[in-house]
Amino acid sequence: MLGLLSLLALALALLIALLTAMLIRQMLHPPRHTAGYALAKGLPCDPSDLEIEFEQWTLDRPDGAKLPVWEISNPKSKIQNPKSSTAVFIHGWGHSRIDALARIEPFLTHFDRIILYDLRGHGDSTGSVSTLGDRDVQDLIALLERLGNGPFILIGHSMGAVIALASAAERTKDQRPKTKDDISAIIAYAPYCEFYESLQGRLRTVGHPSRPMTDLAMMILRLRGIRPLSLREQDLRDVHCPILIIHGSEDQVAPIGHARRIASAAPDATLHEIGNAAHLDAHQVDQSQHESLVRDFLDRISIHERATPQRPGIAMPGR
Repeated sequence: MLGLLSLLALALALLIALLTAMLIRQMLHPPRHTAGYALAKGLPCDPSDLEIEFEQWTLDRPDGAKLPVWEISNPKSKIQNPKSSTAVFIHGWGHSRIDALARIEPFLTHFDRIILYDLRGHGDSTGSVSTLGDRDVQDLIALLERLGNGPFILIGHSMGAVIALASAAERTKDQRPKTKDDISAIIAYAPYCEFYESLQGRLRTVGHPSRPMTDLAMMILRLRGIRPLSLREQDLRDVHCPILIIHGSEDQVAPIGHARRIASAAPDATLHEIGNAAHLDAHQVDQSQHESLVRDFLDRISIHERATPQRPGIAMPGR
């Protein structure tokens, strides 16, 4: 009996080790949403498929990572605000600039420049695995510096939203004088506070067990020098620009409580909870409502100069 129990324990340990290794590989090597993926899904492969002119270039990072960028200039050009801004889209884990391209329609008339790029280990990027937000903050800051003329409005989804918020906090810590090239606002779709909790939620949504594999995976990643990005309350207090959070009430990957914590901690954040929306579709459940939210937010930040942060608070959904 003791021998049988030992064999069962060994088999269980091997299974946990195998599942942990598979989880780490998936975390660092997410699905590649490239042109082939777009063709299979019937999505536009690049802005030209939407009859939008663009320039393609690459952001080269010191460690050898190469992040491809689409730069769209004067897309449908009915810009009402003479002090126009640049919108920078940051996609989430397992997605790419192709997925972000499908989200730009409500923003086309508000900006004279729109930037979409692939995060490390995603899309057509090369030279790096995904770092789960760890090195993506410095990548985004380098991208803004390369772009030059701002101000910038960051539009991120899930991990991309977390990267946007952390980048704004990092810019505040730089203690540089405010310039026209600063981050002036953030639109955050389905952000999370704790990567670990989001990872567990993602596994639950596909019916996979989470612990102890998630605990072991996080430990091994740290040993490899990768610290998946989370948001501390102090980070959020350092984000002084206006934030619009759009979050599905039925989100299982990043439960709505994460968005409420962000809205409570950040000095100038408004949360709109979208009823019956999950992690990926808060912008699709009611497209006219979504367009109205975006338009009102962009109008508000373009009209009002903020000498001191305001707290618009939390807008609860109608059910």
